[in-house]
Amino acid sequence: MAESQSNGGGAAEAKSAPTSRREIPGGLPYLAASGTLKRALEGLTEAAQPPKFNYDFLENVLKLKGGAGRAIPPILKKMGMLSPEGVPTELYAKFRTESGRGRAAYQALRNGFPEIFKRSDYAHSVPDSKLRDVIVEITGLKPNDKIVQAIKGTFNSVKSFVPNDLDISSEDFDGGSGADEGSAALTTSTPNHSTTHGPSSDGIRLAYNINIVLPETSDLKVLNAIFRSIKENLMQ
Repeated sequence: MAESQSNGGGAAEAKSAPTSRREIPGGLPYLAASGTLKRALEGLTEAAQPPKFNYDFLENVLKLKGGAGRAIPPILKKMGMLSPEGVPTELYAKFRTESGRGRAAYQALRNGFPEIFKRSDYAHSVPDSKLRDVIVEITGLKPNDKIVQAIKGTFNSVKSFVPNDLDISSEDFDGGSGADEGSAALTTSTPNHSTTHGPSSDGIRLAYNINIVLPETSDLKVLNAIFRSIKENLMQ
């Protein structure tokens, strides 16, 4: 019985009725048919960007049908290329461009496989044997386990779009933490120093500018939760 599984944001894909899914430590996403992911990524660079990346787009535009195609959107969501609602993100748009594809693929890897990048910022450039060892360390599985091979194949499908000489020192990268639904990315700028004058002034006051990057969502519950958290934790 042939079977394909996914984990940590993936969706099960099978040629026959699926058995119970194995719980794998580390939340690393994988597709047993990892070549399907590479074909999807190649296809979306040629196709016009859809308003929503759904199964109709997969089957009729990217020509990926059946369980293999249906496992693609959860992986792309985990990598930050699709919003929770399936809407293409800025990372998706950047991946479609020749100039931005390598950097977008690297960021997608960091978003989708954060546990691997905790071991090395250069995980995209290590040999297959080293990558396999890192996956074994994270998951606790045997080196020859088929899921270890599937995780490695899924990682390498995205890695194939990252150039070997990519400069990862740029501030464009967020350190590998993809934005989860319901969370906001906060960045604090360099303090602005302003000297005040007058009877009540006794020195320098510091002012901080905080930029809030909201996730792409139309769910009011998510947005309300974000602003409530900001009010409770920042506006004290």
